[in-house]
Amino acid sequence: MRRARPGAAARVHDFEGFYTSGFPAVYRATLAFSGSSDVAAEATPEAFVRAVARGRRLSRAPWALGWVMTTSLNVARRLARQHPQERGPESDAAHESDARWVERLDLVERLALLPPRQRQAVVLHYLGGFELAEVAQLMNLSIGGVKSNLFKGREALRRTQEARDHADD
Repeated sequence: MRRARPGAAARVHDFEGFYTSGFPAVYRATLAFSGSSDVAAEATPEAFVRAVARGRRLSRAPWALGWVMTTSLNVARRLARQHPQERGPESDAAHESDARWVERLDLVERLALLPPRQRQAVVLHYLGGFELAEVAQLMNLSIGGVKSNLFKGREALRRTQEARDHADD
């Protein structure tokens, strides 16, 4: 009998464990990407349902959680196009301190200004914790393409932060 490899891929067979352990990271990345808790709450479970539909093919993949995260971002992108008026920063974090919430809201607003490819690369790499090679595979780009999107995204985020800092002076 063939045994599944340990890690996220093996947990797809144990859907409840895979869902429970992966949901928080996928939800956070989708929230940061979309800027909407409603979109993140709809896209994240849908991505996990699609993973179950893929069954065995996905369960053998060492990048199963990355596939779910990318799928969630794609679903979020589709939902944002269908309901653009609903897109925008909001809070699920009623218990967060005001300072932390303002910082989080600012990041979500600034991420929303990035072009989709830059935003996806930034979210996958910095919020999702994926290595460059994994992001490249998930986005169907070369590592150089990922680096370019990350560089441009970081520069755009830096410029918007600097502009806000100067506006506050």
